[in-house]
Amino acid sequence: MELRDAHCHYQFAEVPYAAVEQARADGVGQAMINGSAPSDWQDVAALGRRDPRNRMSFGLHPWDVPTAPAGWAETLRATLIAHPTAGVGEMGLDRWVKEHDPVAQEAAFRTQLALAVELERALTIHCVKAIGPLMDIVRATELPRRGFLLHSWNGPVELVPELAKLGAYFSFSAHHLIPRKADLRVQFAAAIPRERILVETDAPALCPAAEFRLRELAPDAEGTEQNHPSNLVRNNAELARTMGVTPAESAALTCANFARLFGA
Repeated sequence: MELRDAHCHYQFAEVPYAAVEQARADGVGQAMINGSAPSDWQDVAALGRRDPRNRMSFGLHPWDVPTAPAGWAETLRATLIAHPTAGVGEMGLDRWVKEHDPVAQEAAFRTQLALAVELERALTIHCVKAIGPLMDIVRATELPRRGFLLHSWNGPVELVPELAKLGAYFSFSAHHLIPRKADLRVQFAAAIPRERILVETDAPALCPAAEFRLRELAPDAEGTEQNHPSNLVRNNAELARTMGVTPAESAALTCANFARLFGA
């Protein structure tokens, strides 16, 4: 049984490559590694060169918008052209992060969205406390033909049909295993079209509760628990339970959806 991680950050120092190799032994095949700022794009590219299962995506995360260097968009475009199979992202909107600049975030979002359309790349979107502004953009702007991922989906069920029609995919993560997020989990059972469901870890972020971990990573310097890439196995098992299918059926479904969005 092969699994494909729709969203992760193997380039972060908290993920030793031995953990990636362990995840591969545990059944995790391709993984979409999302760059979040110009400072890590070359690290993502290096991982792509190391193993073709390390899929690449390059973007400017909304948290990194305030510190982006001049000319970042031109550098991003050149990086995407140099890597023809890479996606765009992680990018998006975040009204939760402290001292956010909504105007700057939206400008960066629109720039990256335009690149995804121009270069015909899949787009990975981060959206926290900003579903209204996000909908304003996607309703009125050209979108990439191959679609876009709303990673670790955290929006209202009422918007699912419209977003799916616009080309959205929705990924299931450890975020959906939190008891107070049961309403989101129900969406993957009944509301989200099966052909638009993916599974992710966001490793080393979104570390699941202990009962949902297959393997452990050491905490970071501040003592924050880190998410091991192998925990995709448990996320997939929980997604399967949510949908009422076997883990093998969930894996086959999400692998097919991954290939449709990101390319084989």
